[in-house]
Amino acid sequence: MKLKFLDCFCGLGGVSRGFVAEGFDCTGIEINPEIAHYYPYRVIIADILDLDGRDFRGYDVIWGSPPCRDFSRTTSFGWKYWKDPPNPQRGLRLVKHFLKFVEDAQPRIWIMENVPGLIKYLDIQPRFIGRLSRTMIRAFWGNFPDFLLPICGVKRLKQDVQGPYRKWVRAMIPFPAAHAFAYACKKKLIEEERDEDG
Repeated sequence: MKLKFLDCFCGLGGVSRGFVAEGFDCTGIEINPEIAHYYPYRVIIADILDLDGRDFRGYDVIWGSPPCRDFSRTTSFGWKYWKDPPNPQRGLRLVKHFLKFVEDAQPRIWIMENVPGLIKYLDIQPRFIGRLSRTMIRAFWGNFPDFLLPICGVKRLKQDVQGPYRKWVRAMIPFPAAHAFAYACKKKLIEEERDEDG
């Protein structure tokens, strides 16, 4: 049986690459069709605010990386380069919808990743905060299993990302970190299936 992985706010698919390497069947959800073009697996082009989690039951793992722009220290220091300043309430709308989406979808494992700046706006605390590379620190919420997180550099995609989306490569979860999550999730899911089979 092939394990199913749903990557919400999938972007270029950094996390999905790690799960594909562990044999998961991956689907992404991305609002921007130009970015979705670079997602290397099956992709649903939609605004997650328009989707009902109950329509996504049957996924073993659901991952969400809601946009961090409204919670990022980098944005708050340099918001003048954006069209408008950070707005945590705007960002929280997506975060809260994702949490409801997961509740309705009922995956066996769920993970939400974001910058540590989100912590002060949520009622739930992250399970883990880790350094993914020299400059990338992320917080993780969910019911994911314990795992070893490698610290790694960010490598460029093999495919050439054009135009304004090139900067998105820097924001991708590095493959070794994505693979560590995928390995731990797969191991837990297989162990649970064995226990259920008795």
